[in-house]
Amino acid sequence: MKNNSTWNDILKPVVVLTVICVVVSGLLGLTNSITAPIIEENARLAADAARIELLPTATDGFDMVEGVDMEGVTEIYKAKNGAGYTITAFGKGYGGAVNYMVAFDNDGKIVNLKVLSHSETAGLGSKIENPEFLAKFKGTDKELTSGDIDMIGGATISSNASLDAVNTARKAFNQYAKGIVVVELTLEEKLGLLFGEGTPAAVLSTEYAHEDAVEFYTTDKGIIIATEGKGNGIIGDEHPSGKMLKGYVAFDENGAVVNVMYDAVASETKGLGTKVEDPAYIANFIGMTDAAAVEGVDLIANCTYSSMGAKECVAKAITVYNAIK
Repeated sequence: MKNNSTWNDILKPVVVLTVICVVVSGLLGLTNSITAPIIEENARLAADAARIELLPTATDGFDMVEGVDMEGVTEIYKAKNGAGYTITAFGKGYGGAVNYMVAFDNDGKIVNLKVLSHSETAGLGSKIENPEFLAKFKGTDKELTSGDIDMIGGATISSNASLDAVNTARKAFNQYAKGIVVVELTLEEKLGLLFGEGTPAAVLSTEYAHEDAVEFYTTDKGIIIATEGKGNGIIGDEHPSGKMLKGYVAFDENGAVVNVMYDAVASETKGLGTKVEDPAYIANFIGMTDAAAVEGVDLIANCTYSSMGAKECVAKAITVYNAIK
């Protein structure tokens, strides 16, 4: 009796549940083996249709470009009759990947584009599918910025994802269609260029020290002082990265600001706070020798915290320069 009780109360339920799990798993595996090829084929047909829709002059169809290895790029197809290329790329949106297919002519002009899939918020981020938004990309033949497309109000992240996807597609076109490979400069090379083309890379220096400076770099044309300011990443609501805005301020031998470079992408909201990197805004600081003069620079609309952080970087750098020289 005791053995029967153990079987009925303990072992039997375990055996039954195990059998059920095995059967269900087998059925799911069978279902997946049947449906997976169908789903894959439907996706292929949809992609083929999208390519023809975006580049209708490719009357002979497309060939896949092999050996594509670029982050953010899914696939590249070349029109068999030489009409152009279609490139599928994605950007990181609010709800996940935002997938675009972009059609280019042979000169690199965007002929057409469409959103293949996204998980953005309905009524806000989903506006990236609106024809009037997509129209801002058509006919362009260069890398675009947020100012070129006018970000969708209340959908900055989704707009940036679209911008990233299209710019990534262009980078892929340049490399795989035109053979143009963009070589990323090192930080030291970028800092050297603050003094103009042809300036050698800056060199990290340990000759100087100041509590308000993060780093010092030197070139044969002057010194660069890296400082930090409280931008939107620290005190704002839209992009609480928890990071200070970092700025690199270049001075000539007379102590005047020659140029400024910010690492705004690391701390500020792209498309908003990153406006402090615009050359027109940076021009406000060029020639300054007095930290007090920085207060006179206007804040950028809708970019208050980031502007304040940018100004703080320059004011600190000027103060540091005057203290060490």
